Amino acid sequence: MEKILLLIEIMVLSTCLYMFVHRKTHISLSYLYKDNVLNIALAMAVGYGLLQVLPVWIMAISLPIVVGICAVILFVIRFYRKPFWRMLILSYRGGQFADNQIISSADGRVIYIKKIASGEVPVSVKNGRKATLTEITKTGILDYPCWLIGIEMTPFDVHRNGAPVDGKIILNHHIDGEFRSLKDSEALAHNERNTMVFQMENGTKVGIVQTASRMVRRIVTYVQEGEGVKKGDWVGMIKFGSQVDMIIPASSKVCVELGQQVYVQETVIAEL
Repeated sequence: MEKILLLIEIMVLSTCLYMFVHRKTHISLSYLYKDNVLNIALAMAVGYGLLQVLPVWIMAISLPIVVGICAVILFVIRFYRKPFWRMLILSYRGGQFADNQIISSADGRVIYIKKIASGEVPVSVKNGRKATLTEITKTGILDYPCWLIGIEMTPFDVHRNGAPVDGKIILNHHIDGEFRSLKDSEALAHNERNTMVFQMENGTKVGIVQTASRMVRRIVTYVQEGEGVKKGDWVGMIKFGSQVDMIIPASSKVCVELGQQVYVQETVIAEL
């Protein structure tokens, strides 16, 4: 009976934890049925081992710590993971993407889709606050009207970023930041970021801007200027908190909607 009560406590604690995270970060409720179940199983295994050496009453008091530690372990594994199953599918599907299709560079939720006039400085919006992305004006990608699509990445999304098109990297520009929170209205102008521009064989340019949040150590880049890439190839990673903006020609047909969850190597963002 005591073990059953401890099991119920683990289930309640873990479920409440994931519900709290969902409310704070707006992660998909699907994690309640995936990571939560894994967390319960892991906490049960750890709890069973500790129960062999600790009294039941101490275990009952310690379970919140056990559940929390197990959740952190699963979070770190998920954060740094490479979605091998998705990569396997991409290896077979890669040739099936049409040449005119632009795929997502990040996992996350689409938070805005804005039209940018030729020569206009893009304005990124986070939680209703605006910030200009001044460095992208130096890339030449804004010589023509563009779409600016913002993708917000939660801690549970894959944080590796992929190439949106086949092409050559003509710009890979890193800017050191001050590590402000993305809730700061000037965060996107001062946080560490990395801007990449990809040029396709037909001359079309597509850009991505990786922006880090507070407490982020760095943005890691896997590629160099002049290097050729294929759709979905890993080009970088933002560690612990991020947002990715995609800049694509305005002549493209946008294939995603506001609030939609998109996936790197999988979701078609637009068609040229």
